[in-house]
Amino acid sequence: MCGIVAVLDVGGSGPVSREVLDRMAQAVAHRGPDERGLWIEGPVGLAAQRLRVVDLETGQQPLVSEDGSIRLVANGEVYNASELRAALLARGHRFASRTDTEVILHAYEDDGPASLERLEGMFAFALWDGRRRRLLLARDRFGEKPLYYAQLPRTFLLASELKALLVHPDVPRDLDWHALTQYLAHEYVPAPQAIFRAIRKLEPAHYMTVGADGTHAIDRYWSPPRPSRQAPSAPEAADEVVARLRRSVASRILCDVSWGCLLSGGIDSSLVTALATEISSKPVKTFAIGFEEPTYDERHHAAAVARAFGAEHHETLVRGADARRLLSEVACILDEPFADASSLPALLLSRLAREHVTVALSGDGGDELFCGYPTQTAHRAAEAYRRLPATVRRAIVFAAERLPTSHRYLSFDFAARRFLRDAARPSVERHLRWMGSFPPEAQTRLLAPEVQREVLRADPYTAAREAVTAWRPETVSDVATALDVLFYLADDNLVQTDRASMSVALEVRAPFLDLGVAEYALRLPAALRRGLWRTKPLLRRAARTLLPGRVSRRRKHGFGVPTGTWLRGPLRELAVELLEPGRIRRQGLFDAAYVSALLDRHLRGVAYHRKELWTLLMFELWAGNYYGT
Repeated sequence: MCGIVAVLDVGGSGPVSREVLDRMAQAVAHRGPDERGLWIEGPVGLAAQRLRVVDLETGQQPLVSEDGSIRLVANGEVYNASELRAALLARGHRFASRTDTEVILHAYEDDGPASLERLEGMFAFALWDGRRRRLLLARDRFGEKPLYYAQLPRTFLLASELKALLVHPDVPRDLDWHALTQYLAHEYVPAPQAIFRAIRKLEPAHYMTVGADGTHAIDRYWSPPRPSRQAPSAPEAADEVVARLRRSVASRILCDVSWGCLLSGGIDSSLVTALATEISSKPVKTFAIGFEEPTYDERHHAAAVARAFGAEHHETLVRGADARRLLSEVACILDEPFADASSLPALLLSRLAREHVTVALSGDGGDELFCGYPTQTAHRAAEAYRRLPATVRRAIVFAAERLPTSHRYLSFDFAARRFLRDAARPSVERHLRWMGSFPPEAQTRLLAPEVQREVLRADPYTAAREAVTAWRPETVSDVATALDVLFYLADDNLVQTDRASMSVALEVRAPFLDLGVAEYALRLPAALRRGLWRTKPLLRRAARTLLPGRVSRRRKHGFGVPTGTWLRGPLRELAVELLEPGRIRRQGLFDAAYVSALLDRHLRGVAYHRKELWTLLMFELWAGNYYGT
């Protein structure tokens, strides 16, 4: 696991500055604190901060080919490295290390960019091909590992994290107004955009070639498979899922350092823990996190699973009193505005795990692949709701608006109002509105007139509609899966997992995102993966022989955070300070009166604006670190 950076002076304008390259590497040193490697040759420079996980003695980066013409810096793990290594050795390649990432270099020697199709793992890398005078950068299929880049008039830059690019003196910090509208709508900035106009993110399953003369091209090397019309029976599918997941877990615990499992007590992380326990010769280390607020706390579920498998269990607690200090740290770690509040417990959980292990397995991807989110069942309810007479729908909305406001986890009043507000809309827009904070009409009220003129009423859902169309969904469940995999997983869940874990040099591996598991799941018809009103019926069936019944039958809870309560309690002072009207007016991005109204109604308890306020609060915390406000 590493943090990587690269600099290419376009047109051979001059040698790369070792000082600048070194400072860029220092900016991502937390990702790989064990060693730093730099290589510069004329107009190109590569650097890596390495976390030693496989082959602790050799494998220093940048790696070099046998003839010295190719150099590589890579972040991540290649899980089928042994298989690829054997094939490459048979073709006459010589390896200088046991590290898994060296197979990337030799596979490229044989097949160029086409070698990406053979790699199974999580990775982002930069490869300099001296013979062809080009830089190749690539990212894994689901976006587990990040890759930012900047194309400047005379320089091309890339890095694992945005903060490293900002070290370079030529990178401007002008906001991308369209990225701001995306953030407000989705609560994150989806790739390929980034919050600064000069910077972009390489999308998952894509690679980019940049010539020494500045010419460039971006291509996709993998697309998610479509559901098959010939489906196995539910028992057959469940057995196959378990078999594939078992192989995936086995490949992900292969390392030369200590490892464990992140355990929520839900079905996904519990399955991973169960399968890891089968393989391990010692008690598996497990790590859980909880909250002071009882309706958000799942520690007792995680502890019960840990006891069932004889795990060495560790847990920690998120306290509202610590939230203010932690939020400032999270805003700095994430580099871009990011409003998913679960990034805070993710950071604390990573810190806990890193005290005991270097590698941790997670349940990431299980919900997206196996229809685990409440939106799946909500879409089915919405299709029925749309068929009701308009007078009946109006009566239901009228009643829901008069429900008393509650701050309990996923309270009925909050869920009902959010469902009804957008239930009658088309499926893509409905889904994104349910998940996000500020839809277009709300942004019209929120954004200052000067900003609105810049974005020209941009539709923040256009890219999602186009991506879903390319997926060619046949059912509303397929639409939800496409949005969950292409956007929520890649740009939200995996982002917070990567930044939180790598901030403490913890490598998190996701067995559900194994190519064999994921492609099998996506080929199954939605009718097999989702239930009528319960989530993940296929995964529950798969878990029957592996997990205690109370776990496989347990209702989906989700990783909720009591932000609404915190904003009225321990974070009240911070919210009032950062959203103060004079400060908002000086910043010039938002309408101060509208922001004040949202905050006032929430603090008085007459409305529940926790999503909107959290989105604004996290933007302001980010701006304080990166935007000079």
